[in-house]
Amino acid sequence: MSDQENEVEVSYVPDELEDHDVEEHQDSPETEEKTDQDEKKTTQRKRSSTKKLQEQLKEQEKILEKVAAERDDFKDKYLRNLAEIDNFRKRIKKEKEEYQKYILNDFLLNLLEVFDNLERALNARKPEDGEVSIISGVEMIYKQLLDLLKKYEVKEVEALNKPFDPNFHQALSRVEKEDIDEPVVVEVYQKGFLYNGKLLRPSLAKVAVPAEPAGKEEASKKVEGKE
Repeated sequence: MSDQENEVEVSYVPDELEDHDVEEHQDSPETEEKTDQDEKKTTQRKRSSTKKLQEQLKEQEKILEKVAAERDDFKDKYLRNLAEIDNFRKRIKKEKEEYQKYILNDFLLNLLEVFDNLERALNARKPEDGEVSIISGVEMIYKQLLDLLKKYEVKEVEALNKPFDPNFHQALSRVEKEDIDEPVVVEVYQKGFLYNGKLLRPSLAKVAVPAEPAGKEEASKKVEGKE
């Protein structure tokens, strides 16, 4: 009897183990619930990460807007300062022009001294003095005037027998000459002067120009039908 009972028990045990294994391999409700929770947590983490990135992006946009505002402010200040500098430059230029209008005061005062001396020399002429004394006095005053001009850096423009230069010479008349290749100043009606290297007034002159060859003139007449 004992042996039979043992055989029954032995044959029963494997069946119980097999049933237990089957139960272990089947998905329980608890496992499915855990999987759902894990998926929810993953989704929540993704949403949280996306939200953080969006917040960081908004923060960077705010920084960019702040930098752009500061840039515009600096640009506005720069333009205003530039305008102030330009106004200052114009004001200085105007003041300089006003100053230059009266810069010749001292020169004119010195020139009036020359005028006074010339007037005295002319008034001092007497019949018994003769013409020599008058010429001598005028020459002295002329030299004094030249010295005064040199003092103020006023120099005569070289013109007589020099090539004609429209930058320094003004032609009032012209004459043709055969022995020249370019226009030349042959007579000065009024001297020109430079003031500190810049033209103060041009020389008024007569200019000689190269004469046209006779053959050229005849050819010109033939072309025009004038024979």
